[in-house]
Amino acid sequence: MGVTDLPHFSLPFRFTSPRAAVAEQDSLDEISDCVLAVLLCPLGFRDELPPFGIDDPTFSSPRVDLDAIRLAIERWEPRAGTLLAQYPNLLDEFAARLELQINVRTQR
Repeated sequence: MGVTDLPHFSLPFRFTSPRAAVAEQDSLDEISDCVLAVLLCPLGFRDELPPFGIDDPTFSSPRVDLDAIRLAIERWEPRAGTLLAQYPNLLDEFAARLELQINVRTQR
C-alpha cells in the first residue's frame, strides 16, 4: 500500500516494510478499521471514553445481542453501513457464527 493523502494507521497496527500500514481517510478500509476498534474494545476499557465499545459477547447466552452491536457501531462509527447476521455453528451447538458486512454509508 502506498502513501495516502490523509493516512491513518491500519488496525491491527503492522508494518509493511519499511513503513507502518495505513488506510486512506474515509475509505472502506479505514471505516472498517474503526468498526473493528469498536468491536474489540470492551465497555469501560478506555478511561477517557468509558461508554466506547461493546459488552464482551463471548459468553452471551443464548444469542449475541446483534441490536446492541449495531447500535454501538452506529453511535461510534456513523460512516459505516452494516449488515449483521448470526448463524448456528453446525459443529458446536454452544457456539455461534457472526457475520458482519460493512459499506460506506452515503451522506443524507
